[in-house]
Amino acid sequence: MAFKSVAEVKAQKYSGKFILENDGDSADVVFLYRDASEVMVADVHYIKSADYNGYVHCVGGGCPACMKNIRTQTKLFVPMYVLSSNGKEVNEIQFWDRTMKFEPQLQSDVFKFYANPTEYVFRITRVGAHGDINTRYTIAVVGRNSIAPYAEVLAKNNATFPAYYENIVKDVDANILNAWLANSDNAAANASLPDYVATPRVDIAATATVELPDAVDTTEEITDEVDFG
Repeated sequence: MAFKSVAEVKAQKYSGKFILENDGDSADVVFLYRDASEVMVADVHYIKSADYNGYVHCVGGGCPACMKNIRTQTKLFVPMYVLSSNGKEVNEIQFWDRTMKFEPQLQSDVFKFYANPTEYVFRITRVGAHGDINTRYTIAVVGRNSIAPYAEVLAKNNATFPAYYENIVKDVDANILNAWLANSDNAAANASLPDYVATPRVDIAATATVELPDAVDTTEEITDEVDFG
C-alpha cells in the first residue's frame, strides 16, 4: 500500500462533509433549501465497522444499535453547495453535521430574511480554535447567487432530495445493521487480545539426554574372621 499525504487522508475522511477546522476559516456556500419546510432532522447512530463507518438511521423498535447502547443522536445535516473554502474553489455538495442546537441560528440567520436561501451566497466563518467546545459560526449573506442555480447544481451532481441524504446517513434494515455491528464486535474482540509474548526455543536434542547416576558397587565385603576350631 502506497503512502498518502495528510491532505489525501483528510480528503477521504471528510469527503462530502463540510468542515472548517481552525479559527477564522471561512467558506462561501449556497444552502440547498428552497424554504424552511425542507429542513430535515434524523435520529441516528454513529457506528464503526469493517463494513461501514458513519451515521445510520435508528431502526426504531428492535434497533440493533439501540440494543448495544450506541447513543441515539438527533441531527441536522445541512445540505450546501460549497463554492469555495478559505479562498480555494470547491464546487461540491457537502453536508454540515449539526445538532438541534443549531436550528434556531439557521432560522434567524438564514430563513428570517431569505425565504429561499438557494438564491443567495452565504459566508460561514468559524470563531474558535480547533477543538474548542465553545466554537461558534457566523453566517452572513455576501451576494445573490447567479453562478450556481439550485436546479443546475442538482442536475450536475445527479442529486435529488431527500434521496441525496443517503450520502451522509445510511438507511438500512435491522438485519444489515446487525451484521455490520457483528463485524464491529469481532474487530473489537481482536483488538482486546493480549500482546504476543515469545517463548524460548526448546532444544529437543538437549532435553533428550538423560544423565545417568554413577554405578554403585553392591558387592558386600566380608570382614568377619571365620572360626574353624
